[in-house]
Amino acid sequence: MDKDNELLSRLKGGDEKAYNELFHQLYGRLCSFAGRYVKDQEVAEEIVEEAMVVLWEKRDKFETLGALKSYLYTTVRNASLDFLKKSGRHVSMDLLEGLESLATADNFIIEEEVHGILYDAIASLPEKCRRVFELSCIEELKYSEIADDMGISLNTVKSQRARALQLLREILKNYPYYVVISLLLTK
Repeated sequence: MDKDNELLSRLKGGDEKAYNELFHQLYGRLCSFAGRYVKDQEVAEEIVEEAMVVLWEKRDKFETLGALKSYLYTTVRNASLDFLKKSGRHVSMDLLEGLESLATADNFIIEEEVHGILYDAIASLPEKCRRVFELSCIEELKYSEIADDMGISLNTVKSQRARALQLLREILKNYPYYVVISLLLTK
């Protein structure tokens, strides 16, 4: 049984640790997703927390983790749109149509999932390797700046960055968006 199926099985059985694991895995992604609609982090967090409570109540209804995630994203999107309507915020018809389009929602979901997968992979790197990768690829610092900042040699920076890329490729090779992610990692 793979990790996702095991997590779902434990959740369906009422395992609170599985629920907490899933909550922490998806919470940030869902908040970011809701935030695109409501433009208010606190409101986005409340929407996601309510969706997660409902998930717990309906936990035995899902056959796959993909179905569960799809349910959560749809629930969060609908709750976000309801919030916009109820709050009386002026929402242009073009924006509303764009947000409600399935293609747009699917793109947000895919983007958030890819970000989450990449974030988790980066977080799993050894500390020094992760830090070099973040400074180099995310903050776009030069190798010499990283070496000065971390108090390590230029060669160590180069080797740690290469090691991070190698480890990330290995961690991410089984994900469907691996090709896209690997292209991002080669920049």
